[in-house]
Amino acid sequence: MKNFLLKINSTIFLVLFCFYGAFSLPLTRTVYTLPEEKIDLAFNQELIYIENMNRVDNFVFNLGLPWDTSFGFDFSVIHNDYKEAGSGVPGDILFNLWHFIGDYSDGAVSSGLSIVVRIPTGPDAYVEENIRNLSYGHSELKFSPVLSFSVSQHESLIFNLSYTFREGRGEDIYSTLKLNPFKSESYKSLFGLNPYSENSFLEGEKLKNDYASMSAGVITSRLNPWILFSEIYYSSGFYNENNDTESINIEGEGVNPLLLSMGIKYFFSGSFFIQFSDTAALIQHSGYIKNRVELSLNIFF
Repeated sequence: MKNFLLKINSTIFLVLFCFYGAFSLPLTRTVYTLPEEKIDLAFNQELIYIENMNRVDNFVFNLGLPWDTSFGFDFSVIHNDYKEAGSGVPGDILFNLWHFIGDYSDGAVSSGLSIVVRIPTGPDAYVEENIRNLSYGHSELKFSPVLSFSVSQHESLIFNLSYTFREGRGEDIYSTLKLNPFKSESYKSLFGLNPYSENSFLEGEKLKNDYASMSAGVITSRLNPWILFSEIYYSSGFYNENNDTESINIEGEGVNPLLLSMGIKYFFSGSFFIQFSDTAALIQHSGYIKNRVELSLNIFF
């Protein structure tokens, strides 16, 4: 029996040693890559205080693919009343694509690329004021290079630098892409990505709704199987105050959020853990998120 317990504890320690910095944090994507044909299921519940307490229930599915790649979906249901037990309002769906690029300096540095596509299945933030900052209701395309540094046997630092292409009011973010291989215009415009072409995806006027963000996180496993982490996040938009339309208090438009997050994970085994975190806005704005508490359950198989 003693040898069995030692074996179990050794297995858990091995998982933590290899992957304690792996799983994504509330504000920061880490370099963890789901093994091929493995599935990650997560359910998390968020209590979000804006001017009142709201609740968002999330279900996350991820699947490991060949070539150090994975993809997944994040589904959400929004409740304006956090005590509400009935059906809420469906939020936007997030499609996630991740690719691990590689290790450097004998594994001390790792990198990868995250792509997140927002599918606008939720309420429109410009119309539904009571659900603003819980759902956007328009398309987004986010690119995030990720760097991870193992500073010791127990600590890791993670950095994200992200750029988000955002669809504005009355726009279609993908309409300027020219993907027809049988038209010469597609090649002349580099499939719509040439910023010097007329009506290009990267034309300056079309970038006015975009925003850039950066985040940094630190993770420690010194108290394993308890994993502690903390993060800081900041973003800034390119919204022009001289636009004809009035800005609203959402990220990248009326608000440049500065957020601080702290949390803890507990691994019951190598395939199951729970996570608790609290995220606070260091600079608070009317109508924007002031605090977010999250409880998450993750299962791997």
